[in-house]
Amino acid sequence: MQVGAASSGFQIIANANQQASQSAQTLAEVASKREPQQNQVVNAMVSLNQAELYAKAGVKVINTESKMLGTLLDVKA
Repeated sequence: MQVGAASSGFQIIANANQQASQSAQTLAEVASKREPQQNQVVNAMVSLNQAELYAKAGVKVINTESKMLGTLLDVKA
């Protein structure tokens, strides 16, 4: 089992994807109702925004590790 920043970053992205899917499903269910509850829409939208931020954070973790490894390889060479 690989433990490192990249695997953590990929796990963050996977969790964000799952959260976004759940939020999209909630929005679809709310939209199909005749009288949607405003708080459900707001909660789902907030959750979608959180998922986006989590995914961006995961990408930054992966990019940072990649840059760090590149720098280490440059220093060693």
